[in-house]
Amino acid sequence: MKFYQLKPEQRREILQSEGINLEDIDDQVLNRLDKLSENVVGQLRLPLGVVQNFLLNGQSYMVPMAVEEPSVVAAANHGAHIFARNGGVKATSKRTGIYGQIVLKVNHDFSLPDLKKKFPDLIDLANKEFASLIRHGGGTRSIEAERKGDLVYLKVLVDPAEAMGANKTNSILEFLAAKLKQFPGIEEKLFAILSNYPSQLTKATVTLDPKTMGGRKVAERVALLSKIGYEDPYRAVTNNKGIMNGVDAVLIATGNDYRAIESATAVLASQDGHYRSLSKWTMQDGKLVGELTLPMAIGVVGGSIKARKDVQQSFAILGKEINSAKLAEIIVSVGLANNLAALLAISTVGIQAGHMKLQARNIVSELDASDEEKKKVLAQIIKQKDYSESYAQAVLKQIREGK
Repeated sequence: MKFYQLKPEQRREILQSEGINLEDIDDQVLNRLDKLSENVVGQLRLPLGVVQNFLLNGQSYMVPMAVEEPSVVAAANHGAHIFARNGGVKATSKRTGIYGQIVLKVNHDFSLPDLKKKFPDLIDLANKEFASLIRHGGGTRSIEAERKGDLVYLKVLVDPAEAMGANKTNSILEFLAAKLKQFPGIEEKLFAILSNYPSQLTKATVTLDPKTMGGRKVAERVALLSKIGYEDPYRAVTNNKGIMNGVDAVLIATGNDYRAIESATAVLASQDGHYRSLSKWTMQDGKLVGELTLPMAIGVVGGSIKARKDVQQSFAILGKEINSAKLAEIIVSVGLANNLAALLAISTVGIQAGHMKLQARNIVSELDASDEEKKKVLAQIIKQKDYSESYAQAVLKQIREGK
């Protein structure tokens, strides 16, 4: 049998026979994971943290974040606290659909105007074939086409309802491509697959009183950093990474495809041919106004979401009645909160100081020491601002020697 055909226990035995140490895992968990992926031999766990009292559109949420970096969760909570003091975030989500592409090779017998006349019929056929999507509020919405030499590019807009919609969209595209092959002048289908081009855009905005975040000078510094990020790609890419720290953590916690969102945001950041910050902070009438627009082709059903107990735990934290639009608004708003916290850190004490204090906890957690000893070591290394493992060990030794 091939490796992928083996049971996960057998795969683990092979790796262990080669001297690879594997972490213990419950058999039921292992077999459940085996149904979600390929060549499964174990699991990789991430801590699940929460953002408390995230005030969005007048409603308070507790937001799950799956990430191994404590500063990301701390930053989201810090930003959320400032937002709440200013009435929270306002967000809107346009879930018009996701795009799919069909590219056809054609000859001299092909007529694009004649093909366009068939589009209404093709849409009706697709919606009849995929009637279950219609029942859930989605469906194929439109088809556009353009010809470039002997190639025809079709752009199909599919409303996936409450799912991310990748699999359903691909099925619809293959169905349409099969119908199109019967049209005169079409020689072959080159591909029919969804595009991760930015769609399902969600926008979050917040208006902050400078008094709630360190004063006017700090607010003006945040606005200046935002301006630099808009003009300078070296700053922009790091600014956007800070945004995606929060965004990715919630996407992972809710079982959504963070890789697709990352790809789409990279395109959005380069729309005018110049890579720019995704967020924008400006001073308006004495207030600091922040806004962030991101593509959010996500779902609350479909894929492995219902099959994963850890993801369902995240939705339980979020609360009832979370649909795709609300989740998108939460995710983008968290990204804005992380962005503000990072800009504030840069504007004041510098971002590294906060990072290292949180990193100190990781160093201390690895010490072979009692909880009381770890507490004393942590306090000392933060006081001395020496976050090396060797210093932590030296402090522990001094504590045990009574020094």
